[in-house]
Amino acid sequence: MVFPIGPASYRLFFEPARNASVLTYLIIAVGLHFAFMGLGLVFFGPEQFRLPAIWVGQTQVGLVPINNQAFLVYGFALLAALGLYLFFNRSIYGKALRACAVNRYGARLLGISPSQAGYISFSIATLIACVSGMLLAPLISPAYFQGFLLGLKGFVAGILGGLVSYPLAALGALLVGAMESWAAFQASAYKDAIVFALLLPILFWRSLRSQELGEEE
Repeated sequence: MVFPIGPASYRLFFEPARNASVLTYLIIAVGLHFAFMGLGLVFFGPEQFRLPAIWVGQTQVGLVPINNQAFLVYGFALLAALGLYLFFNRSIYGKALRACAVNRYGARLLGISPSQAGYISFSIATLIACVSGMLLAPLISPAYFQGFLLGLKGFVAGILGGLVSYPLAALGALLVGAMESWAAFQASAYKDAIVFALLLPILFWRSLRSQELGEEE
């Protein structure tokens, strides 16, 4: 039921603004988030839900008991990273998406449809989000308002991974989770601030490495 929302959102809101700037796309995405969040409140109500686990029970790993549902999350993360790597490096559709991301007009000159690439990218993102939501729901007691914060923390994990490597992004997500768990015990009131503070040294390091271009260039 959720999967068609991704391609439909692209068709209704993003494709009409095909020549807009990245900032415009970001504003549209944030506006859609608040609209979907309001619809979630209408359909599901303000209460959190505790859904039954797909794989019940716990497994003892050393001295730490781990929920079996968490293994499904880790397994899907590895499977998604491997699948995306193979898709973008071995398939013609993945290479077409990369071409559109690098140079939209150059891709059109080579016969690649940016519109079709948008449908494919939104479909892949929505599919991953759907499966991730089903696997995470028994662990986090989901509510209508949780998506934005999870998305921001995922963005932090992607930045820690350099936004170029799926395994590094997965390691960044583990680092974010470990830091959040540590902060929940040491300074629970500031756990979100501590997680987002991980961005500061990365951004500072990247600012030192980047070279400023002249105004004419």
